[in-house]
Amino acid sequence: MNLEEILERNRAFVRGREARPLPPAGTMPLAVVACYDPRLDELIADSLGLGRGSAFVFRTAGASLKPDGTVMRSLAAAVYFFGVRDVIVLGHTSCKMAHFDTAAFIDAFRKRGVSRDAFGADDLRVWAGAVPDPRRGVAQSVESILSAPFLPKDLAVAGLVLDDTTGALEVVVKPGERPAVPPPPEEALPAEARAAEPAPPPPPPPAAAAPRDPLADAVQGFVRSVASTGRWREEMARLKQEIAMQRNPLAKLGLLERFARKVGNESREARDAFARVQREASASGRLRDPQELLRIFHELTGQS
Repeated sequence: MNLEEILERNRAFVRGREARPLPPAGTMPLAVVACYDPRLDELIADSLGLGRGSAFVFRTAGASLKPDGTVMRSLAAAVYFFGVRDVIVLGHTSCKMAHFDTAAFIDAFRKRGVSRDAFGADDLRVWAGAVPDPRRGVAQSVESILSAPFLPKDLAVAGLVLDDTTGALEVVVKPGERPAVPPPPEEALPAEARAAEPAPPPPPPPAAAAPRDPLADAVQGFVRSVASTGRWREEMARLKQEIAMQRNPLAKLGLLERFARKVGNESREARDAFARVQREASASGRLRDPQELLRIFHELTGQS
């Protein structure tokens, strides 16, 4: 993003525009849920014959609605604050979310330094809102709206698919209908969705519990508190590199303490966690041996 270019375009916009307030908010009976694909920006309004500001248009990947997701909540607010009574779910024929490449998605986020664990335990297709095909995706979103307990039953909900080549609309679900949404057969899913994430191996048999080390537990608590504030992960990786380059054990410990203070300025949890590290190290006598404390820190962050 070149922010200065954006600001310059904004200044030109303001110079050529007469200042005027927005009109009073009134009722808005129609809401459209469409795919976020920017190629559709003009086509959505033109294909539905919508004038500017004549409908709410919610954009989400694949026009996919999760039952309790953010877009569903925004739709509910539009219903109750602006009087929405009609909803159109609009998929489109060349939707990328219907051809979701799981392997490419994994490769892309790993190249940007994000681990698979960051996305939780869900299948990545589910996490991203991928749809099995545009028509089935539209039917699923219509069903989510009709099943939402916080939406009124008098909403008229239709599901359409836009042919993004011709601009023609295909009716998938008519208002008043309940869509049938059978689960997609496994063979209908792209091969990468089945193969990119192999099933995890069975867990090893439980081993005898090792004696707990209070200092190791304290360091682990500090590492977790830092990891929970996602923006510090990159700085923690940089800290490990600086510690590795430093030969003096006391200097290494100083780097760790400065990092802890820096994080602690923004996170009370991290500040309290490092104070616990210091207490446990002092109680065990290992504060006098910085190498031992640093060894524990390095072991606990070695896979982060």
